[in-house]
Parts: sequence; C-alpha cells; structure tokens
Amino acid sequence: MMLNSAFAQKNLVTNGGFEDELYGWNNNGAQLTPYDFNTGKNSCAIVAANTENWVGVDQTIRVPKKARNIEFSAWLKAVNVVKGKNEWDGAIFTIVFLDVLEKEVGDGVNIARITGDQGWTLLSKKITIPDKAVSFKILIALGNASGTLLADDVMAKEVD
Repeated sequence: MMLNSAFAQKNLVTNGGFEDELYGWNNNGAQLTPYDFNTGKNSCAIVAANTENWVGVDQTIRVPKKARNIEFSAWLKAVNVVKGKNEWDGAIFTIVFLDVLEKEVGDGVNIARITGDQGWTLLSKKITIPDKAVSFKILIALGNASGTLLADDVMAKEVD
C-alpha cells in the first residue's frame, strides 16, 4: 500500500518547476525568469503587450494506464492582465484531453482564468479522464490578453 501511495504522488509533468529552463515545454513566446518565482530558482514568465495573440507554454503528456482521475495544479501570479473582447480571454490554465489521433476529447477544462493582479496562488482541480483520452495537454497562456503571467510548480498527478 505504501508503494502505491508514493506512486500516486509522482508528478507527470516534465520540468514543472522550470528549473531546467523550458525543457519539456512547447514554447510559444514565453521566457524564463530568475527574478520572481514560487520555489526553486526560476519561473515561466509569459508577457504580452497587446490582446491580439496567444502567448504561452504547453506540454502534452500520456495518460498513465488505468488512471481514472488526475489532479492538476500550478502556482500562478498575474500582473496587470487585461483580457481581450471575449469572456474566455485572459491568463489561462487549461487542460485538454486528446485521443489517439490527437483530436480533442470532450471540452477543455479551464482551471483558471485570471484578469487584473493576483499574487502567487495555488490553483488546482481534480479531473476525471474522459473515455478514449490517451493524452492530455496542459496550456498556460495569455489568451488574447496583455500583461504578465508567471507560472511555477506545475503538477499533474494520478489520484483516486
């Protein structure tokens, strides 16, 4: 039982603390910063001057065999985030499940959408894995928003 419990706590995210630069992440305009972080020595800084684009990072991860639920979490900080014209715009932390053809399964799950200013805050959500999902994508971005989003200690772990 102890071994199983320890296994359940394994972080499925590669380099979730951004200690190894942006290794493991697909980078769409983000940068590393050693000046403002939750733990360790770095965080991921996503900065946008206007609300015309999506800027951020994502990582696609295979769903562990027999997993039914995954708890996703990240420490996020927002500075002067202004959303674009749509309600869903802003600083986002979203999970999308994918099938074997890498097509979306169901709707994406938005764990956070932030505007304005917010100090370092732990945001988390337990999500049941949809049928036919073989992987998931973690997306942390400024979606049609300006300002700064900092991310650190991103985790995905299998839970009961």
